[in-house]
Amino acid sequence: MDYNLNYVSENKEALEYSIKKRYIHPIIENPVQRLIDLNNIIKKERAKADELRHNRNVISKQFSENKDDIDSKEEQRMLVRKNMEQIKEMEEEIEKYEKEAKELFLWLPNVVSKDAPDGKDDNDNVEVRKYGNIEDRKFEVKNHIDLGLEKGLIDVESAAKVTGSRFAYIKGKLVQLELALELYSIEKIASKGFTPIIPPFMIKRDIYGGIAHMATFEDALYKVTGIEEQGEEERFLISTTEHPLIAQYTNSTINENELPIKLVGVSSAFRKEAGAHGKDTKGIFRMHQFEQTEQIVLCKPEDSDKFHEEMVKNVEEIWKELNIPYRVVSCSTGDMGVRDFKQYDIEAYLYSQKKYREVGSFDNTTDWISRRLNIKYADKEGNKHYLYTLDGTGLPIQRTIIAIMDTYQQPNGTIKVPDVLKKFVGFSEI
Repeated sequence: MDYNLNYVSENKEALEYSIKKRYIHPIIENPVQRLIDLNNIIKKERAKADELRHNRNVISKQFSENKDDIDSKEEQRMLVRKNMEQIKEMEEEIEKYEKEAKELFLWLPNVVSKDAPDGKDDNDNVEVRKYGNIEDRKFEVKNHIDLGLEKGLIDVESAAKVTGSRFAYIKGKLVQLELALELYSIEKIASKGFTPIIPPFMIKRDIYGGIAHMATFEDALYKVTGIEEQGEEERFLISTTEHPLIAQYTNSTINENELPIKLVGVSSAFRKEAGAHGKDTKGIFRMHQFEQTEQIVLCKPEDSDKFHEEMVKNVEEIWKELNIPYRVVSCSTGDMGVRDFKQYDIEAYLYSQKKYREVGSFDNTTDWISRRLNIKYADKEGNKHYLYTLDGTGLPIQRTIIAIMDTYQQPNGTIKVPDVLKKFVGFSEI
């Protein structure tokens, strides 16, 4: 991982602006300035240590030349010993400063786009566009959990007995619908030049520290226990599909002609939802275990805006083909993820709740991840540069099922299957 503190000096104003506009509490007072000060201290201390090493080499050379001068040799031995003690003390000081700098560097958020709306939370997000008409239903639309229980499609009671809250057994035709959504979204996004991939479901701690802002995110992760006793590295279950998709390129240099790299992954994901206490406690909207498809792009910096918009459009096509009303919002500075330069969300309309709910997030993380995971590309001249990483939801499977149950619910309680999914399931209603 690259903790290049010159980056902090070069982006001082942008980083201070980001901390202010994200409305986050700094880990210490003036963290950016402290990093700049640490950078200068470390440089000076290293220069002093190098000078001491040079002096030691001079003394050692004199020692070898004065073979017969016993008094001089003893004096030189004492000088070398003192010199080595000074170097050791200085290296310990440098190590202490470097440790502090590393912790502060990992805490830093990404810089934030000046195009991002200024605001503290999702109430300040700005609608960019919307699709579909909100119908005036002549019957009361049942929420997904009541309808799912009534039809024997969702069983949260058994899951609570076996595993705990925020888990569910999905049953019957809803299983086929879930698998159909995975296949359909993978097929659709793959047709846009994205390579399908199924990733591992665990990530090592040091890798997760590069791909996520652990200071604010670790509480949401499930740690795998017991493996340290077997001499294995600490690991966490993945909290979203994009993390292992990007992490596979750690410490890699990619040739420019191989860019962009475009992947679409499918996996289960696991999250404590520690920050969502009391929210969406019933049903399958906010779960500890969920399925999703996800897009990622690795590209040159100048291409990132284009691919950011492309990923959003890919998924808009899916929601249009599902014929479910949605809107795209530009996330405010306070609602964006700490690692995001710019973020869009897609929100689907849920008739049972009479409001839009988030069903996708699309992030341009610029070089925030690549600096931490040391992911670079080599241009035609052989020069190496940090590439940009982007991620965007394909479909959050459970939330999409909820949107289908709302949108396609009939007065008699049956659920029509969207036309685009019928070829995957072989039936037209549930």
